[in-house]
Amino acid sequence: MAKKKTSKNIPLPILILICAVLLFAMYLSLSTLALAIWGDSVMGTVDSYDSRRDDTTAQENRSRTVSKGYWFMVNSKEYRGYVIYSSDEAWPSLDEGESRSERIRYLSFFPYVNKPAMLCEFSEMGEVAIIYHILAPVGYLLLLLLVIRTARGGKKKKIAARKPATPQIIEARSDTDMFCPNCGNKLPEGAAFCSGCGAKTQVSAPGVCTACGAKLPDGAEFCIGCGMAVNRAASQPMEASQAASSAPPQGGAGLVGFSDRYNCPEVLAAAQKNKKSSIGCMWILVFVPLIGFPVAGLLMDDFPFGESLVIGVGIALVMLIINMLALRRTKQPMWEGVVVNKYSKEKSEHRGGEDDNYRTYTEYTTIINTDAGKKKTIVEKDSGRHMYDYLSVGDRVRFHPRFGTYEKYDKSKDRIIYCNVCSMMNPIQNDRCKRCNNLLFK
Repeated sequence: MAKKKTSKNIPLPILILICAVLLFAMYLSLSTLALAIWGDSVMGTVDSYDSRRDDTTAQENRSRTVSKGYWFMVNSKEYRGYVIYSSDEAWPSLDEGESRSERIRYLSFFPYVNKPAMLCEFSEMGEVAIIYHILAPVGYLLLLLLVIRTARGGKKKKIAARKPATPQIIEARSDTDMFCPNCGNKLPEGAAFCSGCGAKTQVSAPGVCTACGAKLPDGAEFCIGCGMAVNRAASQPMEASQAASSAPPQGGAGLVGFSDRYNCPEVLAAAQKNKKSSIGCMWILVFVPLIGFPVAGLLMDDFPFGESLVIGVGIALVMLIINMLALRRTKQPMWEGVVVNKYSKEKSEHRGGEDDNYRTYTEYTTIINTDAGKKKTIVEKDSGRHMYDYLSVGDRVRFHPRFGTYEKYDKSKDRIIYCNVCSMMNPIQNDRCKRCNNLLFK
């Protein structure tokens, strides 16, 4: 008897319950921080109270779970609240009709968010609780993303399993076809166009038009989608191959012209690795000030915690925006242009402290006009004038946004070549970079 396979998919009701619990936990910590920083205080009335001892061996006022109901008035309108928390307090239970006064903290622009002041004021919460409420939303968010990703993965597998098995012609696909030749974006299996830049990726797939990607009927002479001749499409690669084979070799073979190694699988893999490293550094630069400043506020008496929290969040947001813009630039298409000008200029900057504490440096600028008519500048300082020395006026260059590096069209007169992956200077006779071992763009 065949063993029945057990499903590893998360049932929808369980998934909804898990997401709701994580979102509620995030809300509790975030609302506590919001009340501590922006909340106002008002005297409220506690009209229900219960204190249960969780550990019967503990003392009377230890290890208790407290539930408390209260109400308060803001602008002649009544608001109610209810909380459950762990505490060491042991107030006597309220009799029928009895109540107590307690200070309540609320948000003036949304009074429905409220808590007893003892649960959300930094001076009452304690250092451990403050650190917990700062770190907890981040942890809950990561768990939520993990749960959603797991559920989506299970759903995709389930859809793939239900797909009927039909006879297919499996086409051999090289590793280079798994990446877009224009922008380097990773492509799903069978993609005809890149989802990142829209470039065509399957130019030689049988039964598919190379111009529009439409499926061709058997024996078709012209595409039913765009009207392009099928024979013409098939002859283009042959003509290009014949032209390439009949072209005489130039002096400095392999050093004149832009290299096609930017589309090599190992170079594309290095680009993906650099992208992952950049994302990791981005999150480090975001979380260090987000956590470091509040911790400094807890440990330093002359640095108020509220101020340290605001500064940490502000710096973290700035770093997040800067890094997101940098990652966005890596997805832009390559461009080519010509170096039209180079110049250097002496500058000075104040280094802080005394008024006469200035530093003088040289700024080197290289100006490139792109084929699209735009102006690009490379600015370098002092000894870091690598592109200024490497490029000359009149040189044609190509910019690779995945690495942020430049490639020269004519390298036949050079004695060095820069690695476009790690920017390392290499002897021109090298085929691979001596630092990262990636192919040099020849």
